[in-house]
Amino acid sequence: MRGIVWLALIAVLGLSGAACGPDEYRPLAENEAVVIRVYGYNVPIVRDGVEYLGEAEAYVTKVDVSSAFGVRDPGDGEYLPDRFVVSNGAEEAELACYWWHDSYPEDNLIAAKCRGYLKEAKPGRAIHARFNDLDGWEIVMPELSELTSPEPESEFSVGSGEDLVLAWEPLGKDDMMRWSIGPVSFDEPGPCLDDVSWDDSSGEVDDTGSFTVPEGSYPTGLPAEGCQAFVRLSRGRDGTIDPGAPAGVMFGMQTYKMRMTLKP
Repeated sequence: MRGIVWLALIAVLGLSGAACGPDEYRPLAENEAVVIRVYGYNVPIVRDGVEYLGEAEAYVTKVDVSSAFGVRDPGDGEYLPDRFVVSNGAEEAELACYWWHDSYPEDNLIAAKCRGYLKEAKPGRAIHARFNDLDGWEIVMPELSELTSPEPESEFSVGSGEDLVLAWEPLGKDDMMRWSIGPVSFDEPGPCLDDVSWDDSSGEVDDTGSFTVPEGSYPTGLPAEGCQAFVRLSRGRDGTIDPGAPAGVMFGMQTYKMRMTLKP
């Protein structure tokens, strides 16, 4: 895993350094691409008592360095912060950007990765985005594929010899689909987070309507009492980028989350 150390939280409209106007932005280089991703969920994310069904992340990356993300190294001692704004037509969110130092010396990068939340990002909703002064980013959110199997709040033993089958209604579209199994929370320490390995419990899947989780993909180290887990099925597709950007991605994904109990 890439070693990345959190250095500081960037104020969206400024950072220590040379003063600049709020509408002054560093131009994109020919080898830089803008990545904007919007995620919709059927189970809300709660932040400061507010429930959000949409989440957005954005950053600038180098197209010729596959391991580099969030790249905005000015190289001259100044930093003009990037600004990302996403909107669903009813609400608008300005993404908060975080300043990171990449410890891989061959990259020699300073990076900013930005994140924000929307109360709504439901299927069919057009999401617009603005990067600095480029406002031609759009994605129509894909459909939500609801799992019909297994049943919510069901129990499954990974050592039973039985198959864990995921089932949904296929759409016959050329979407990117993924499945994953993970803890219900990454914030609460305990045996289900500290002692269980979830690393191999994810992958891509075709839109056939059924998928059997491979035996080697079950989480390992489950305690005897089992762990609450989210089974996720995601469907994503590309949108359109602003023609003023030399390269980029506008991507939308809907994720269906279902809670169940996994036992050894």
